[in-house]
Amino acid sequence: MSKGQILLVGGDPDVSRTLQVYLEAHRFLVQKLDRGDEALAACRQSPPDVVILNWNLSDGSGYSLCKQLRGFLDSFILALVPTPERDARLAALEAGADDVKTLPVDIEEIRLRIEKVLRH
Repeated sequence: MSKGQILLVGGDPDVSRTLQVYLEAHRFLVQKLDRGDEALAACRQSPPDVVILNWNLSDGSGYSLCKQLRGFLDSFILALVPTPERDARLAALEAGADDVKTLPVDIEEIRLRIEKVLRH
C-alpha cells in the first residue's frame, strides 16, 4: 500500500533518480517528469499529494510553474532551489511553495518532511 503520490519535476537527472528510488523504497508512488508543461497536465489530470519542484527546469522557471500550480492545486509543494541565498528561498515561498530546501538535499530529511505533511 502506498503512503502517497509524489510528483517529482525537473532537476538534475541523477538527483531526481536518487530521490525517486529512495522514495519508492519507502512506499511512495513517484512520477518523475522533466518539463513544466507535463507537470501542469499531470496535476490537472490527477493531483498528487506532494509536488517536489526543482527550481531549474529545462522548459522554464520553477517560479512560473509554482505560481501556475498554486492557482489550482492544493497539494503540498516543496521547492528545491540551487542556492541558499535568501532571495531564492523567498521567491519560492512567494510563488506558492509550502517549503523550500537548498540543493544538494538530504533525501532522508525530505522523506520525513513529506511523511509529516501527509499525516496532517
